[in-house]
Amino acid sequence: MSRLIKNIFILIAIVVFSFGAKNVYAQTNNDISFIPLIGITSVPEPLALPKGSGKVTYHYAVKNFLKEIPLVNVSVVDDKCNHVKFIEGDDNNNSNLDYNETWRYSCTTTLFETTRSTATATGTAHGIIGTDQASATVIINSNNPAPLVSIVNITKIAYPLSLPPEGGQITFTYKVNNPGTVPLNNISVSDDACGAMSGKLGDTNNNNLLDINEVWIYTCTTTLKQTTTNTATVTAFYNGLQANDSATLTVKVGNPIAQSSPNFPNEGALAVNSNFKTIVWIILSIILAALIIFFIFKKSKK
Repeated sequence: MSRLIKNIFILIAIVVFSFGAKNVYAQTNNDISFIPLIGITSVPEPLALPKGSGKVTYHYAVKNFLKEIPLVNVSVVDDKCNHVKFIEGDDNNNSNLDYNETWRYSCTTTLFETTRSTATATGTAHGIIGTDQASATVIINSNNPAPLVSIVNITKIAYPLSLPPEGGQITFTYKVNNPGTVPLNNISVSDDACGAMSGKLGDTNNNNLLDINEVWIYTCTTTLKQTTTNTATVTAFYNGLQANDSATLTVKVGNPIAQSSPNFPNEGALAVNSNFKTIVWIILSIILAALIIFFIFKKSKK
């Protein structure tokens, strides 16, 4: 009988330690839904065709602003150019767009009239698809290029991602990137729903130029009382040409499951309490089963 009781306690110990190990492994849970932040620029060459129709090559640069995770299934399409080709940028040849990489594409077509094209970059992170667009205009029968060029990127994210019914304070973070081939000057960032824009971080050489592959970071905090769709805009200049880009984001107010972070796994005190309750019920069940076996065994002895 003593052996039976001993075996029961060994079984209880195994159950307890196995649940303890589960708590440890829970800290490495990868079920975190990041918002994919992707940017694209589109620069036509030449910018204008003064003698009429001719061939134009669009140069695209695609950037991953999501430092935490690479982007997969990256693709680029252009509504005015059908054969977009990948040129370079996958430095480690892993087919993932890493944070420190800039992927470059090109596409050549023949234009017969002034044309405004839109290029779209798509990437995926943890099953969530992110997109960004860049427009480019080529002027036909004129020496003057279009006044706006797409050689700067801006992306934005809100923290938290949604707010409870009473609203609350929210912080927007903006990342501005120059994936082109020349530095940009006179950078300005604005948001149509947030006015207190912070100064920039990321000017690594302090020259007040948005250099190639630099990422400048801005923040802005405001209070929202209702669901709001707002647009951030960046403006930059090079050689007399104005470059701009924009990013739009909707923050929901009144979301019944408003989260302060993007779907982080259930860890910490709540997870520990839940596991603890489970362990207690299992232990009690084992003890009850042991007592039943004990009484049956004792009765059979008689």
